[in-house]
Formats: sequence, structure tokens, C-alpha cells
Amino acid sequence: MFREKHVLPDLSTGQRDPDDWEIGRLRTVDYLLDIRVLTYEPTLSLLAVGTADGLIYVVGGPGVESSVQTPEGSPVKILQLAASTDRLLSVDERDRLHIWNLKDLTEPPKSTRFDHVINVVMLSPSHTHVFLALQSGEIRTYDLLCLKKSPYVIPNLWNMFQTKIASSVVDPLHALPSCTIPVDLVAHPRDLNLIFVAFGGGVVLYDLSSRNILRAYELVIPAGAPGGGGYHQSEVLTHRRPSVTSVAIHPAGHFFAVGYADGCVAFWAVEDEDQPLMVRTSTELDVNVINGEELEKFLQNGGPSEEKGTNLAERQPIYRVAWCGFPNSSDPRGGATALVFLGGDRIDDPCRLTVYTMPALDSPEPPAPSGSKTGLHASIPNAMRLSVIPLETTYYPSSGPVYDFVVFPKANPHFSGCWDPVALLFLTAASPDSRMVEARQFLPPKMIFPLPEAGDVIHDLPTTLEDMTLGGVEPPSMHVPSKLYSGLGGVSYAQLLTLQRGVYDVLVGQQPVLGDADLPVVGGSAWIDDKRLSELRLSRSHPRRILITCHRDSIVRFYDASPQLLISSSTSPLQKHYPFAIHDLTINLSCLPLSSAPEVTTVQIAPESLECIVLLKSGDLLVYRLNTTQVDPPIEIEGNTGFVLLRNVALRPGTRYHPFLMLPRGNVSLTCCALSDIGFIGVGYIDGSVAVIDLRGPSLLRPQRQKRQSKLLVRNQDRDPVVSLTWTVSAVSMDAQLAVRLIAIHESGNTQVFKIIRDPESSMYDFAHDVTRIEGLPNVLQGGSFVIDSQKGTTWHADRSRFAAALQTGDSNPARCFWVTASAKGARCMLDISGEKISKVEWNSKKNKVGRVQVIEKNNSHVLVAFNDKPEAMVYSLPYLEHLHTFSLAKVCENVVSVDETGDFIALMRHNSGVLEQIVFGTLFKTRRVYDHPIVDLTSSHREIPPYPQPVSVGPPSLLGSWFRYGKPVITGEQLDALLAGPDRPIPPPDHMQTSQDTTAAYGPGVMKTMENARDGVYNRLNDALAERGEMLGNIEQRIDSLQQGSKDMVTQAKRLATEQTARRWFGF
Repeated sequence: MFREKHVLPDLSTGQRDPDDWEIGRLRTVDYLLDIRVLTYEPTLSLLAVGTADGLIYVVGGPGVESSVQTPEGSPVKILQLAASTDRLLSVDERDRLHIWNLKDLTEPPKSTRFDHVINVVMLSPSHTHVFLALQSGEIRTYDLLCLKKSPYVIPNLWNMFQTKIASSVVDPLHALPSCTIPVDLVAHPRDLNLIFVAFGGGVVLYDLSSRNILRAYELVIPAGAPGGGGYHQSEVLTHRRPSVTSVAIHPAGHFFAVGYADGCVAFWAVEDEDQPLMVRTSTELDVNVINGEELEKFLQNGGPSEEKGTNLAERQPIYRVAWCGFPNSSDPRGGATALVFLGGDRIDDPCRLTVYTMPALDSPEPPAPSGSKTGLHASIPNAMRLSVIPLETTYYPSSGPVYDFVVFPKANPHFSGCWDPVALLFLTAASPDSRMVEARQFLPPKMIFPLPEAGDVIHDLPTTLEDMTLGGVEPPSMHVPSKLYSGLGGVSYAQLLTLQRGVYDVLVGQQPVLGDADLPVVGGSAWIDDKRLSELRLSRSHPRRILITCHRDSIVRFYDASPQLLISSSTSPLQKHYPFAIHDLTINLSCLPLSSAPEVTTVQIAPESLECIVLLKSGDLLVYRLNTTQVDPPIEIEGNTGFVLLRNVALRPGTRYHPFLMLPRGNVSLTCCALSDIGFIGVGYIDGSVAVIDLRGPSLLRPQRQKRQSKLLVRNQDRDPVVSLTWTVSAVSMDAQLAVRLIAIHESGNTQVFKIIRDPESSMYDFAHDVTRIEGLPNVLQGGSFVIDSQKGTTWHADRSRFAAALQTGDSNPARCFWVTASAKGARCMLDISGEKISKVEWNSKKNKVGRVQVIEKNNSHVLVAFNDKPEAMVYSLPYLEHLHTFSLAKVCENVVSVDETGDFIALMRHNSGVLEQIVFGTLFKTRRVYDHPIVDLTSSHREIPPYPQPVSVGPPSLLGSWFRYGKPVITGEQLDALLAGPDRPIPPPDHMQTSQDTTAAYGPGVMKTMENARDGVYNRLNDALAERGEMLGNIEQRIDSLQQGSKDMVTQAKRLATEQTARRWFGF
């Protein structure tokens, strides 16, 4: 009925054939919301996390991402990476050990079940065995090279210790079942033959080769001493044996720290199992010593009364400890150290990790042996005690409760992965329904404090503790892979932005592959299959795309999702992650002076000027400008009091989006906004009024009618809320002049077209007096209004080129346009915005709600595509809105939230908590689009494993080898493997490598060479191990010769024996 007056060109001729369409999924961005464990291996430079759904995700350098699933999807309980054999280890909730080959994660894992619950797993890059501490107290071993259980079994050592002392000590606390359960397992940092086994009752030092208990360390808090609970507990007048939770060894290997369930940390000398060096909490020292004054006050207040022990919040257990060393000293014993521990705070303290910076061990030379049988000379424990009194305390805050942490070392895999750390990784509860990873830079110790004297510490304890705290310094956050951290509370919304090349270069700039604040996970390499390289190169001409995500922690983040990032080959791997986080564009709304916590409703970016507006749920509107060039400071114009200029807002250094102004909510709520590329921002209100922010001043413009009339005189059809605003530069049927216009659509469908004019006298812009009114569609969708060139089909935005055309005078016959609007029920097309109706349609599917529409361009042909919640994509021609196709999106996504003009879109999948767990990149035209997941080589950047650290003397370096047992050979990793595997160790199976030419071409010659070298290395190590085993079992004289060779530097045999006997009394070896 609308075609009789005008014969209009068909803008959709090139998209009528359904074969030209190919709906498909390009990529997905997953957010892991239920992470349960994490681990990092510095030799491989790979980070791995395990989830409650049994998913194990491994991430490395650019594009290096791989994942595996545990059998039956059982939750991951323990996770480790073995650098010595390139294996991935996992223990699930069913206590099954699963082992994957990192060189080919597509192979099914080798799974092994043990008789009891697996509590702790320990491995080392220096050998190929893994130790597994079981709930029964036994420690089993597993051969990662032969993929079988080894015969070496360690019995329950705490049971053995209890049996030994049962005849002389009768204490019911020794019989508690929790005492015999292993809770931690740590190798001696300088002797592979020694391991520390932590049970609930205490810590055992065990010699693997002699199968002997060397020491057993049991903490007893005497009656009257405060312990971890202080003088606010009913058990203060009884002996207490707090349960052990974790162990960490000093890098020198001569003393160690033990965390306990009552919130205290005890420091023990390896050679003294009788008394600890110190027992402390986060606020008090020597809590194992009776404080007579405090005890007297406690008794005067009524003794051990539970009612009087509730003044202070309960202290948390020490959940985990780690002792970090640094290459900051030429002394073989090392320099300053750092003790990291989780827990120990009051339950009402902030969520955080605590790091104590400790001074270097500076023990003097002990006197000559005097025949004393008391063990260490007193000067050595005193020096050790001084080295565990912190010089400073640093708190590492987290976004939520911390469940675990991982020390991130720079390169060295030894010292339990705690040597020269650069970051701390937290596993935090960002919300009640999710856990994720965040990181902070590890602050190295600064030796600017004098070494404290023991007397000063004891006599001025409050001042010492106060001086220890590093006030005002918060370790900076570091960026982790986006899949592992989606902000506090998760991602709430995402949208896609398409940019042209020149604008993209301005916005993104030259981003470093690895910034200073990026977590340096760089292992492996990745590339797109070379067979698709010719198709991949076609993406060079595609538009650039930016992914914008809004987070519940008041953060707006930007990611480069351009297909050009995927251009790679086997000889030129990927250089950036996809999508690539652009951290210097991040907008942090929490730094603004807002009345309430900001929640983002809409984010818009001008595709040319790159201004950004953020609409909050509170109704406040924020305007940001890109800090690319020096701009003139804003000029406050008299009479414009509707907005607030945002000046001197403290921002993170390097931030490029700076806040410019804020339009507060005021008395009337703001319902929608529209951003143009020519310096105008339109805002609509719930009362039907409209305003424009002119960024040139800035100034706030309102229509003349709204300025002069009260609400009683405003027309009723203009009183309902404004639901859609559209900027364009065009003419209308009743005004042939090309001008900047703002189309305001009300909820009822009534539409106002405002014209923006420039005052020739003041050069200021304002609303024209005449307003064009149209009866349009009711309940128009957000983004459901388009002004289209009637000849070319291109959308007429209010951009710079159209604005320049409007400024040219004398054009009395401008081009004509279509105005297309769409609602949840249908769409309408009108000529020249206010002219005749061309067509109208109701959606083909009435049962499903349409939530998004877009004008799509392909090969100079344009159509209107409506996306419903079935989900389907319904295609209509322009300008007559004929139904052309309906395509199902069920295999691609659930609901489309953002579409660009090329037909690419994103869809969101939400977690039960409402946050996003997956972003789907899809397209309506998948032909010759290469977004394949890359080929990944996880072991291509495997670093050389350094030798295991050698023992060092507890005294000055001049004493090395003079009176300690360092003349005795230290066991090597190969010897330890032979000891654990036994004489019947089978020949390990070779890796199943593909050797065909096709595989070599696909994976590259470098990868195949790495695989061959790894295979040859396995056989070489095996042959060496077999040869050493034969020597150990076949000729005992060689062992005696080895001992003699190791002690040939001794002056005389008598002096060596005397010195060794003295060392045995001092150090127990």
C-alpha cells in the first residue's frame, strides 16, 4: 500500500540467496568462576588452574591456552606441573591421580587409584618421582617416567615417633587421631635425601636413604603461656599442643617455620628439636613463654572463664606459610628473606596475606668443640632468632577471602618455588558463588633497617611491632589472564565496537606484548594451522574490533578482539593473546565522587572522536575523554549548572581515559543517552524531557519549549519517558536543509525531531525553535532507530563527514533517506524521517521476543536483521521490509546482545549468580573466516633446569667444610630415582609422537626437534640411572672410595672423625 507514490531502489539484492549466509561461532571467551587450585612452574613458565567442574586450564605465552577434563568431571583437589618429565598431575575429589603428557594433552590421562585419601603431593624438578602423603599417614611414591607406582613406601612416621616415646611419656594429646594425619610435605632445600613431613601432631625430618627419623619437632605451649589464643581463652592454664597446618624451610636449610591451627608460627632450628627459636602470632612475640603480669591480670579477672574470653575476635589458623629467598647477597647462606603466610589474623581483620621481611642469617663462628652434649652452641640459635624477627611487615590485600596462594618465582624452580619471587597469586572468593585468581607484585626486601638487638626487642616490644609495619605502601596489582580474573563480583555486561584502521591505531596505540604490570607467564608457543594461512591473511582487510566488558567492581575494561591478532604461522607464532587486554584504557568508576556504588547500565564509544559515556543505574551520566593530545581546559559557562566538571581526580598512572564531566541524576531520572562524533551528547528523561551536552564549552542545552513552559503546559504525548535517542545529519520531509538532528522517541511512540543550529553571533549551538513531531512505533528498542541513505543504504551517523556536509551552504536538494525503527513486535520504514510510510512489518515469530536489531551490510547490500530469544536471526529487506530468511542460532549461542554492521555479534552465557561465564563471538557470514583455536606447543620454551642447591654452612663462609658434614656426597636426582624405583625399574615407554610428514609440516620442524631431543634425553637419563644403580648394588668398595674421595681435603683422619662427631652432636646428622 506504500509503494504507489514512489518506486524506491531495492537495497537488499545481494543478500536474498540463503547460501550467501553462514551462521557460525568464531571464538569464545570463558571466565572460570569456580577455580579450586592453582600452580605455577617457572621452568616451563606455565600457569595451571583446576575447577570444581573438573576442568584443568593451562596458560602460557601469547595464545598458549589448553585445557583437559578429569574423568567424570570430578572436582580438582591437587594440581602440579612436573618440569622433569613434562607432565601435568592432578588429584581429584575421588583421590585418583591423573597424569597428562604436556606434549600432547589430547592423549587420555594415566589414572591411578590409591588405597586412602591423598592429602599432599610433592615433586621436584631434579628427579622424576612424586611423593603422595595419604590420610593413613603413609607416604607413597610414583614414577612419572615409567608411569607406575614405585615400591618405596614410608610408613606413618608420627606413629613411629609416638611408639618410641610412649614408654616414657603418657599424654592423652598424643593419641588424638588428627596427630597422625599428614598435612604438608616439603623437601629440604639443599639436600634431596631429606624431607620434612608435617603431621597434625608435629614435624618429622626423615632421611630417605637410611630410612631413619632424624628429628621430630613437637610444639607444647606450657600452662600459663598465652599461645595463639592469648589470655582470652579457657585453656590458658593447661598444656596445649596446637595442630600443625603448614611448613616452610629457610633457604639456607638450617631452620624452618611451622604454622599452627591456633594462629601462631613457630621457628625451629633443624638441629634442635627440644625448643623452638621463637613462637609468635601476628601481634605478639614469644607466646610460648609465660607473661607473669598478663597472667596475673587474667586470674584477677576471674580465671579461665569463657564469658570473659569473648572480648577479642577469634584468631584464624595459619593456613599456609612460604619462605622466600633472594639473590641479594654474596654470602652462600643468602641475604634477607621474606616469610609469607595466610591466616593468623583476627576474623574481623581485612582479607589479606602477610609478608615479614627477615634479616639475613649472620651467625658467628662457633668456638672450638668443648665436648658439650647440649647440641648447638648458644651463639647460633641466638643468631637464628635475630634473623626471624621481621624488619618490616607488608600486607597484600585481596578482593575477598583468600583460600590459597602461590609464590611466583622469576626463574628458579628450587626452594619450593619461592626463590626470587616477582608476584603473589591469590585464590580469592570474589563473590559467594565464585573463586578466581588475582595477583600483586612482590615487593623485594629493602635492607635499610639496622639489625635489631635481642635486648631492644624484648624491652621495647610495642615499638618494635609498630616499626615492623610497612605503613602506607600497598603492593601494586598485576594483570592475570582474563579467564582467571573477571573482577570482584564478575562481568555483568559486554558489547562489541567496530573501528576503522586509523581510529583503531589512535585508541589502541602500540601496546607492549608484556607490560610491567603483566604477570610474566610466557611458556610455550601457539600458531594457526599453516594450511589456513592464505585465508587467514584475508583478515588484514577486516575492520578492527574492541570488546568492552563492564564488571561488578565498578570497572570498565577494553580488549582488542581484532582478527588481525590471529595472523601467525609455525615460523612466526602468535605475539598477543586473543582477545588482548588494553589495560591503559581501563575506566575505574570507584575513584569518582559518587553518592553510591556505581553500577553500569550502558557504555558508548564514539567511533571517530573516541569520547566515552557511561550511564549508571543511579541515573548519573559520566563523560570520559581520551588523553591523546593536549586539550584546552573546560570553560564554565554562566548559567550551566546542570553538570559537574571532573577535575583533579586521582587516576592510576598511565590511564588514558580521563573523566571530563558528570551529569547528575537530579530530581528526574535519566532513561537513555546517545553519543555523537561531533561533540554532542543527547540525554532523555523519564518525564519526557530532552537535553543535549555540548562538549565544546561544555554547556547544557535544552529545547526552548522545555525552558519556558511548566510541566502543566507541556503536551501530554511528550510527558512519557524517552526510550530512544538517535543522532543524524539529514533533512526531513518538512525541512530540506541538511542539519544536525536528534530523534527522540517516547515510550508511546510519539517522536520529536530536534534540530541543532549555530548562533552566528555567539558561535554557540542551541536547539531550533521548530520541532518536528511524528507518530512512530511504541516501545522502540534501544539501538532500534536507523537513518539510511535511500540510494546507497549506508547509515547516516552524526559523524565528521556528514557534519562538514551540513556546514556547506547552497545544497537545496540533499539526498533522501529512510528512517527505520524497530520494536519488540515489528518494524517500520518511513521516507525522509517525517515523510510517507514506506513499509511496516510484524515479526515473523510472534512467540519469541525480539531484543536486538541491526542494519547489516554485505557486498554493498543492506538488510535489517532482528534477533529473538528462540534464538533466531530474522532477515528483512530494505526499504520494503520483506521477510527473506530465518536462521536458527541454537547451535551458536543463546541470546545476542551486541551486533555490528558487518554481521558479527557477541552473545552472553550467564552463571547462576547472574555474572557472565562465557562470551560467544559469532557471525552471520562465516565463510573464509579463520578464528580457529591455534596449535599449541606447551613445552617449546622449556628452560634448562638448574642444579639442585648445595648445602651451606651455618657459620661464616670461611668455615665451609671445616666442621660440618659437607664432605659427604649429596644424593643426586638420578640416585634418588634409583632408590625410590628399586632394582626392578622397567624401561619407560617412549612418547607416542607422530612422525609423518604431515605432522611435521603442521607442527613445524622446531617442535619435532624438541620432541626428539626430549625422547633422547629420557633414554640417556634412564641409562645413566641404570648404570648408577648397578654400581650402588654391585660394589660396596666404590661407596667407601666415594666417601674417602669426598673427605680427601681433611687434614688428618683423626681430625675429620673428631670434627664429624662434633657436628653430629650439634646438628644431628
